[in-house]
Amino acid sequence: MSRPLHGRMPMSKTLTSITLASLVAVGGVMGNRLVAEETVVEDLPVEVVENVSANSQQDDVAVADMGDEEDPALRAMREELEKLQLEQQLADARLQKDLRKINEESQRIAAQQALDAARESLLVADLQAQVARLQAESAVAEAKHQEEIRELRVSQEKQGLIVAQQEIELQEISFENRKKMITNEVLNAQFAQEEIERQRVLAEDNFALLQAQTSLGAIEQQKQLDAIITDPVARPLEPFVDGVLYVSDRRIDLNEPIIVGSGDWIARRINFFNRESTEEPIFIVIDYCPGGSIMEGEIILRAMRSSKAPIHMVVKSFAASMAAVMLSEAEHSYTLPNANIMHHQPWSHIQGNLAQQKEWVDNFKQWAVRLHTPTAERMGLTLDEFYTLMYEKTVSGDWTEFGDEAQKLTWVQHVATEIVEGDINRRPEDPSPYNAYGFWQKSAEATADERVRLPRLRAFDGYFLYNRDGRFYVAE
Repeated sequence: MSRPLHGRMPMSKTLTSITLASLVAVGGVMGNRLVAEETVVEDLPVEVVENVSANSQQDDVAVADMGDEEDPALRAMREELEKLQLEQQLADARLQKDLRKINEESQRIAAQQALDAARESLLVADLQAQVARLQAESAVAEAKHQEEIRELRVSQEKQGLIVAQQEIELQEISFENRKKMITNEVLNAQFAQEEIERQRVLAEDNFALLQAQTSLGAIEQQKQLDAIITDPVARPLEPFVDGVLYVSDRRIDLNEPIIVGSGDWIARRINFFNRESTEEPIFIVIDYCPGGSIMEGEIILRAMRSSKAPIHMVVKSFAASMAAVMLSEAEHSYTLPNANIMHHQPWSHIQGNLAQQKEWVDNFKQWAVRLHTPTAERMGLTLDEFYTLMYEKTVSGDWTEFGDEAQKLTWVQHVATEIVEGDINRRPEDPSPYNAYGFWQKSAEATADERVRLPRLRAFDGYFLYNRDGRFYVAE
């Protein structure tokens, strides 16, 4: 038994009158359309395709149930109807798909419009905020401008008051200055009158002072003249007479150690006196000389040997080492009997490694030969014998003799009983050595409240004084 088609009335039997040819034609057309629609179904949603497939299956079942009871024309018509139903369903599905796309596009457009509206609202709000800020800044600037104008007016008013006050003060100062000028004019007039009187008195005092200074100057000049011996200094060509040595003003002092510069200092004076006269004697006077530089002493020896004027060397107190060598080398030499003359081997301080010290010792030995050989030969000795006698006299090798004994050893030529200094032509006015060296000093160790410090003495000298109460002591 046949079932009615989905959504359609039962098929009438009058349809069987349709010719088989028409159904075949219609079926061919429908078949072509069904084939064409297969490609479209692939683009439909899954649920639509499933619905269409289910309906098709139902219709197929219905057609199958009819069996062979229906004729071919009716079957063709049914198939066409089913095809039309499928087309209708396909069109509905496509319409729904288009509607869905339209709805999605509408929603997107609405969302975009809402976003644009929101952005526009934000932009408007930002512009409004900027306008409000600009208005506020303009108001603040205007307020500041008004405040500045007000302060400027106040400042101008204050400045005007200050200027007015300054003008008043200037007028007062001008008035005071005028008063002071008048007062100063009066005082200046009084001072000028007083100055005239002071100048008159000062002129009188100056005249009296000038008279007194003239008198005092005359007295002082006379004293200076009295302090100077104007008689010419005697320069005998033979200064040693009957044990008395007459030293002229052609004298050169050789005192204290011979140091760098001493040789040139003495040599220039020897040359000067030679320019003055080559006949009158030149005196090198030694008060106290402990010797000194070998090379500086050699400069003095060369100047003595080259001098055309005779050189007379005199020892008053002490001559040692290089000074003793020069004394023995002098063309004319003199000593006081109690003067001390000392010879010893050359002494020096050296440093360096062994080779350097050996070189220095060798050089020093040559100096010893050159310096002491002339003295040893005058004594009739060899240099080694001379040095041997030195250490026989003293353990240290410092051979010291008084002047009269030194003459016997040929260290000096003459012993003078008196030395006359002929170049002292001005009254001495230098202070006493006691004032230069000694001073009073409190000391708890002294038996008295006051002590006198004495200076240290030089070599071969000693204090010979009475000091029972310990008043005097030697400085360290």
